[in-house]
Amino acid sequence: MAAAFGVASFATALHAPARDRASLRPACAVARRRRNVLTRATIAGGASSSAFARAPRSSRPVRAAKSRPLQSIFLFFEGDRPSGAPNDAPSPRRSPAARLRAATPRDRPRPRLTTSSTPPSNPPNPKPPSSRRAGGQITDVSQIEIPTDLIEIRAFVRWEEAGKPEDTSPEWQAAEYARARLDLQLEALSGVSLNDMRRRYNQDTVDGDDDPMFPGVDANAILTAGKNVNYVANPENNAVAVSVDEWNDGDGDGGEFNKPTKTVEPEVWIEPEPEPVGVYQSTRGPSDLKELTLSLREHGDDRDDELASAQSKTFMTRWAGEGPGKRLPEKMINQRVYPIGKDAELLVQMYQVERSDEEAMSGARSKVARRRVVFTTDATEDFVLHWGVARDEPGQWLLPPKALWPEGTEIVSEISVETPLLQTEGCLPVQGVDGNEDDDACYPIQTMTIDLPGEGPLELMGMQFVIRNADGTSWYKDEFNGNSNFRANYAQAREQAVTDEMLDTIIRAEAGNGWWTLMHRFNLASSLIEQKCGAHSSLETDGKKTRRAEIAAAAKIYVWLRYSSQRKLTWQRNYNVKPRELSAAQSKLTRTITDVYRSSPHLRDIARLMLGTVGRGGEGGQGQQIRDEILNIMHRNNIGERKGVWMEEWHQKLHNNTTPDDIVICEAYLAFLKSDMDVSEYWRVLSENGVTRERLESFERPIKVEPTPRPHIKVALIKDFTNYLAILKSVHSGADLVECLKAASRKGLAVSHAMNYVRVAQNGGGDALQLLAACVDARHEIRDAGLANPNAADEGLVRELMYLDLAVDDVSRRAVERAGEADYGLDEQMYLAELVGENLALSLPSTNEDVVLALTEWRRVREAKTAGDATWALRAKAVVDRVRLSVSLHADAVANDMQPAANEIGRACGIESWSVDLFAEEVIRGGPAFALSLVLSRLDPALRAEADMGAWQIISPDPAIGFVKRVDALASVMNDTFDRPTILIADKVGGDEEIPAGAVAVLTTCSVDVLSHSAVRARNGGVLFATCYDEILLENLSQHVGDAMKVSVGKGEQIVWEEVDASAVDAAAANGAAGAESRNHIEGGLRLDNIPFCGKYTVPLSEFKQGVVGAKARNTRALNESLGGGKIPKWIRLPKSMVVPFGTLEHILKDPINASVARELMNLEAAVDDSSEESLATTLKNCRACVRTVQPPKGMIEEISTAMAAAGIDPPEDEDRWDLAWRALCDVWASKWNDRAFVSLRNHGIDHADLRMSVLVQPVVDADYAFVIHTANPSSNDATELYAEVVVGLGEVLVGNYPGRALSFSVKKATAAEAATGTKYLADGATPKVLGYPSKNVLLKIPRPTIIFRSDSNGEDLEGYAGAGLYESVPMDKESTLHADYSGDALVWDAETQRKVLTKIAEAGVAIEAALGGVAQDIEGVVKDGEIYVVQTRPQV
Repeated sequence: MAAAFGVASFATALHAPARDRASLRPACAVARRRRNVLTRATIAGGASSSAFARAPRSSRPVRAAKSRPLQSIFLFFEGDRPSGAPNDAPSPRRSPAARLRAATPRDRPRPRLTTSSTPPSNPPNPKPPSSRRAGGQITDVSQIEIPTDLIEIRAFVRWEEAGKPEDTSPEWQAAEYARARLDLQLEALSGVSLNDMRRRYNQDTVDGDDDPMFPGVDANAILTAGKNVNYVANPENNAVAVSVDEWNDGDGDGGEFNKPTKTVEPEVWIEPEPEPVGVYQSTRGPSDLKELTLSLREHGDDRDDELASAQSKTFMTRWAGEGPGKRLPEKMINQRVYPIGKDAELLVQMYQVERSDEEAMSGARSKVARRRVVFTTDATEDFVLHWGVARDEPGQWLLPPKALWPEGTEIVSEISVETPLLQTEGCLPVQGVDGNEDDDACYPIQTMTIDLPGEGPLELMGMQFVIRNADGTSWYKDEFNGNSNFRANYAQAREQAVTDEMLDTIIRAEAGNGWWTLMHRFNLASSLIEQKCGAHSSLETDGKKTRRAEIAAAAKIYVWLRYSSQRKLTWQRNYNVKPRELSAAQSKLTRTITDVYRSSPHLRDIARLMLGTVGRGGEGGQGQQIRDEILNIMHRNNIGERKGVWMEEWHQKLHNNTTPDDIVICEAYLAFLKSDMDVSEYWRVLSENGVTRERLESFERPIKVEPTPRPHIKVALIKDFTNYLAILKSVHSGADLVECLKAASRKGLAVSHAMNYVRVAQNGGGDALQLLAACVDARHEIRDAGLANPNAADEGLVRELMYLDLAVDDVSRRAVERAGEADYGLDEQMYLAELVGENLALSLPSTNEDVVLALTEWRRVREAKTAGDATWALRAKAVVDRVRLSVSLHADAVANDMQPAANEIGRACGIESWSVDLFAEEVIRGGPAFALSLVLSRLDPALRAEADMGAWQIISPDPAIGFVKRVDALASVMNDTFDRPTILIADKVGGDEEIPAGAVAVLTTCSVDVLSHSAVRARNGGVLFATCYDEILLENLSQHVGDAMKVSVGKGEQIVWEEVDASAVDAAAANGAAGAESRNHIEGGLRLDNIPFCGKYTVPLSEFKQGVVGAKARNTRALNESLGGGKIPKWIRLPKSMVVPFGTLEHILKDPINASVARELMNLEAAVDDSSEESLATTLKNCRACVRTVQPPKGMIEEISTAMAAAGIDPPEDEDRWDLAWRALCDVWASKWNDRAFVSLRNHGIDHADLRMSVLVQPVVDADYAFVIHTANPSSNDATELYAEVVVGLGEVLVGNYPGRALSFSVKKATAAEAATGTKYLADGATPKVLGYPSKNVLLKIPRPTIIFRSDSNGEDLEGYAGAGLYESVPMDKESTLHADYSGDALVWDAETQRKVLTKIAEAGVAIEAALGGVAQDIEGVVKDGEIYVVQTRPQV
């Protein structure tokens, strides 16, 4: 043992990697066993050995200045020898220094600090002159010889008590070894024998060592002899740095010695030099970014079947949904399932019986005649209900009237009774593996029913109750509400019944008055996650679990935990939690979240966010270390446990209820120490981290005073609290990089070059771009270590990897902020954008596919730039627009998932309104998506300049004059009618909105297709419409909100504006020159013919005539006739077609089968309310839902089937397929009542009742590309130039106004005469010019051959009114929505393919225009295997 635990080997044990400590484990284990004995043993003289474990610890060695060699600080004693010493044993609760003070009446020894520039690495036992043992005479404590093996064991115990610090210096280790020897020398001096020490440490005894070494010796005289002996202070003597404060003020009682006449100079803390950052060069080759994507489809739908759902639900949960309570005649008001103990649950169901009250003064109304509360539990032990009733307020306890008592009820107090629950049996059906129900499974249950009076003089609003077992040894309350009483409250039941059950549970717990702490919150969160998220979720929607419901539940829990981490919710209320209990609750929650991450790929995004709100925790030992180590620090530094002292107040707070606030307090105290006791630094750190004086004083154990300056032990305290901060972070903080690295390393993760660079450079220094590259490389390494396939990795490893990933992500965010201050060139900015995008993809493991595909194309754009591709900037701009769109959609998803829950929890818990209102925005701004948005905003102007693009894209060029108004979204004001000309600045425009009446201009930063519905309506109505790519420009115009402005298109296709007098707006409006304001309404309105039903449900192509079918169908007939007559080339293909004619819906509504639907629709139409956007949306939605319930009259389906077959269209093959077809047809009819169409008709004076809908039926072509052509360029009104837009997949992405831009091009046409001959369609030398590359993020594909039902109303293509695009076209089979991958698309990247396809599209457009008399056409079509299909055409408006 002597060789095993010298100082050098002791240092090795402290600092060796875990894998290298194996050889030390046996010795360490022995030391631990000895340490365990230490707390139980009693040493000679009656002193507890644990007292000696708290021997005074001095200031530690100071890190030397750079120009000086390392030095160690040691001590020797000087002072007069005192006379006399008491013989009584020292107090077992005092440190050795304190006991020595108590033992000496006056003149204690005074320590003096000195230095040694060459501290020995392994100090031998002291060999003082005249050393004696066993009764011999000594003159100095250093002469007491202690066996080396005992010193080494004591040194190890001290290291454990210090929290097992791992980054100690050799000087500290040498000093600790000397302190360990001094501890034992002091014991020996007090009369403890060497064998007593050996027995305490479980060592073999040695003959002759049972007697005290120095009986009758004057201990105080020995201690003060240091002055006379005057040994040189080094480890060969008792070299130990003991501060004056330790000896003078150790217990805070002033001591019994005189104060020294000389003062000791305080030590100086020299901040360690930061590690050199160096240069980082990534050695990781380009990764396959697509490996980062997670296709949820790959995981199948096995978790969505009802069998799994039934198996995962508890019996009481199933009883609530499937038991007899669902079939009772009474109306259910509310039901809840509560946990009772560890294994049981209690179901409380509330019913009431309502009857008509004919005598009511206000007329007949519903009246509550009776109420009923049913209790059911699956507990195995007998339960008794202890209950009372409430009449005036929910918390009231009143003695229930005897008429309400069930059998067996007994009175137990003036306000309560008790009733035993009845034993019975509950049976539920069991599903077999084939999904069919087998025999019922029956279980023992207990139940009871209590009837309460309804409305009237005896009305009761509910009841309060608790549950106990039969012998009264266990009582159960509402664990979800701070262990308050259960309540069945009818006054709140109706409201509760329609609220979210999970939010209700959270709010009841948080907003209640019962006890509540972080521990309870974490335990409840663990329970809710297990119930609602992941592999064992019991969530159901329409009988099946859905991923969407689980995501929503997880988002609510995250909102709750984030509020908690932000100190918006109480961390302690009427309850004290031991640190080990809190630590265990944290650990359980983090393991639960980790399990969700491993088992549920669709929840990984939110699981990461949840984990970031909770500290790592531990299984008790780590939490207990918080409690123990603060005492160890105080004792080591002789800081007394004295009221009114800052450290004691903090100690009491830590002992009572440690929270994450303690990390901030510790950091503030360290700042105070390092600033030479500047208390303003203490308050600065607290304030910057959200801990105010009021918060400190609000703790149950408040901190009211400021830290006490202790300059003489400053260095020791800095070292101790630096180590203590690591302990606090290990429990309360999850994202501290160093702590995360340590934790992950213990799980076997090697610290790579990238990871180490991130660690060194995280707080500054080095290049931000290099740091970001290191962060991305490190995150890939973390992913490869277990996060790529977490379900196959160790759970503990996955948790530590998640924490480490969060920590590195946090560093990357700071790196992006630093990069914003750097002056990078264009190439570096593009590389920066790639790194930040890749970092975002790593942060969204569930939903990163869109970002990954955009990044893949971005890499190709960077390669194109390097290769000298002239179109690289235009391509780059498209990718930037796509990524911005992706970030915007991500932000919308966050807001939709989280803000409603934030509102509910925030308002119920009294959180300040600004925190509630900005919750989702702050989540987004604090994440990597916002960082990417900032980078792209800085990059965008440079790309536009390189692409020779201006700041504006002009969609409709008409000038306008009006008053400026800013709105969040164009859709939010679509229903409005502005009473004066208005220039709208809209933050969001989707392209499918109607231009509101009175709007003369729409300006936005959103990319909108030139051929979108909004664009067409703007051009049709003379509205100025433009997209601004420079947010600052549009922000400048926004400063004029409310002002009168004139806006027009200036030189270089730029929007210019000038402020005008308000009277100029009025004059322009009066003269019809304001813009669209005077053109939005057609004088007298338009009148649509009231078209009657033609007498049959279908018409063939040959009968596509005016008054029977719409313009789409008539143009389809014209195209077919032109194709047959040779007017258009044969290579243009036309789909087969048939039509369900005008008036069909109105006709079948008159059939008796739809009589009730017709009456309901008439009432709903009369109730349409356009007074607000919300009321209009709701009332029209009701109309659409009603139309979807229409049934086909007898023979109708057969007639349609026959007509399809005759037209060459394959009809649906079975009843299920016909059901899909009928639903699609009804959806087209129902689109008559969509918001956009209703507003458009109203604004143009068209009677909605006159609108009729025919439906064009065609087979769907599974397109490679879809296109829309305007044969006259709509942006420039140039009739000699064709303009077209192309998307990948089905055309609904284009005509349905999906966000983003399509690939757009223009080309000069041949003359009309040349085109009419069919010999030439494009001008000489003309080739398609790409104007913009695609930025739409999705494409649509059909899963199988199917048909589409196209709307074809009588309200389209009217003179002065472009009604096309207002109504829906619906495929029989729902399209598959996929993220578009342009990185390998030949149309985008292969020049020859691009030329051929675009030329073919353009030639088809010119040929059709020529065939239809030279009238400009709006044409829709697709490309399939190189062939051109034209599905419809209409005159271009």
